[in-house]
Amino acid sequence: MWDSGSAGHMADQNAAFAQARGKPLDVLGVAPTRDTWKDVLGDWWLSPSTIPKNFKGTLNVAVPLIPDDGDLTDAANGAYDEYWRQLGLMIAKKYPTAYVRPGWEMNIHNWKWSANPDNVAEFKEAFRRASKGLKRAGPQLRIVWNVNEGKGDTLPDATMAWPGDDVVDIVGMDAYDWSPPYDAKGWEKHRTKDQGWDYWGAFARQHGKKFALPEWGVIAGNEDSGGDNPAFINYAYGWMRQNVDIMAFETYFDEEADYCRCALTVNPKAQAAYNAWMPRLVAPKG
Repeated sequence: MWDSGSAGHMADQNAAFAQARGKPLDVLGVAPTRDTWKDVLGDWWLSPSTIPKNFKGTLNVAVPLIPDDGDLTDAANGAYDEYWRQLGLMIAKKYPTAYVRPGWEMNIHNWKWSANPDNVAEFKEAFRRASKGLKRAGPQLRIVWNVNEGKGDTLPDATMAWPGDDVVDIVGMDAYDWSPPYDAKGWEKHRTKDQGWDYWGAFARQHGKKFALPEWGVIAGNEDSGGDNPAFINYAYGWMRQNVDIMAFETYFDEEADYCRCALTVNPKAQAAYNAWMPRLVAPKG
């Protein structure tokens, strides 16, 4: 069985997610504030406001490769090495085996650290320094290199941003039910296309790495989605079961805001499909 959990903003929300699915959370998705290094190193996201009482799992931590006021060239040149060590120490103190994903979704334009042909060498060096700094303080932390599903829109090939086998433990892919929605035809496209589900599963195997879905979910707030789509849940979990040998963890993105409407509480059909899978997540890790 791989680690299974959710990413929600508040402790009560995360506790309710676990209760609704009838299964404790093995992993909880969290993210520091991104404005400055001082904010990144703030520990509010490790507090009882986010972590449910009696939570006994580990964390999936989305960390900016550079804060909003940072610079990728500075990161590549080592200016932030000490900050990474401090962050690793803070995480590992309570969650020594946490999953940490610096600079997630680098293959789309949404982020300050997005990789493109002009800066991809700096991205890779900045990632390497982040990984090494985190591991200096927390040797058991598990570093996730995390693409968005598909080739993205900033690189001709997302593997251009691969920083090296020595600094990555897990290949991660974020996936949502859109463009196209996951009906039978849509699923086949997402699964088999260049840098789709099967591609990244094979990439993980080729590099001797585990695989993860650090963020995944229906996305009823997007007009190109399948709305409250139980098929997406079934396709995703079916793929995970078929690839249990490489699965490390998955974290459902439990966001209620209108831009997303991913939360299962506002998608009852998806909730029913999700809950039906819970008793079936018993396969041993490969």
